[in-house]
Amino acid sequence: MVALETRSVIDALRSEMQGQILRGTIPAGTALAETAVAEMFDVARPTAKAAIEQLIGAGLLRRMRNKSARVPVLDADDVADLYLSRAVVESAAARILAQQGRLPSNAVGALERFRNAATRGNSISDLVEGDIGFHRALVAATDSPRLRRLHDMVIGEAHLCMAQVQVHRLLDNQLVIEEHSRILAMIERKDEERAAYEMNAHVLRARNQLLAYLRRNEFDAAAAPVEDL
Repeated sequence: MVALETRSVIDALRSEMQGQILRGTIPAGTALAETAVAEMFDVARPTAKAAIEQLIGAGLLRRMRNKSARVPVLDADDVADLYLSRAVVESAAARILAQQGRLPSNAVGALERFRNAATRGNSISDLVEGDIGFHRALVAATDSPRLRRLHDMVIGEAHLCMAQVQVHRLLDNQLVIEEHSRILAMIERKDEERAAYEMNAHVLRARNQLLAYLRRNEFDAAAAPVEDL
């Protein structure tokens, strides 16, 4: 009973920290020491440590040797590479599933959760979790442990990218729903080429929107006048 109660506190802390990271309340570059997190959220230090480790495992925090965990700072090159990696793995997954015409129920459920979250105007965290759940479910349904491991290597950091797409409203949620639906339709139709094409186009459209936003910000920052000291 005590273990279950302790676990629920860890999960609640992880969920709250994840939401704040995705919303940018805890911004990129922030260091999160166990002691500071314990004080910030009024929890025991072992609870803070466990939640931080979960977020490191999910790719939302990084820890260098003998350093505090830190929210990753992703530049345009990082974003381009992450989305390229996702496009390769997820397009392959769509093609594999279309070969069998196998529609994963978990992906259908994730699409419905995203649709409901978009309709209700739910939190950024709910929308991102529904979106990522869709893509995870498709890769998992290939039954390829190696393909899934490849996907796991990038999808954690992709949380941060997908959150930025949501925070800055770079894609209309209805468009995301339509694109997810087309991917599932092509898989069910056993159209391998179109399933892979739709997935690739979906991933790269989000990449292009986010890169354009980042580059606009970089340009604006470079063009801003420098104040005299």
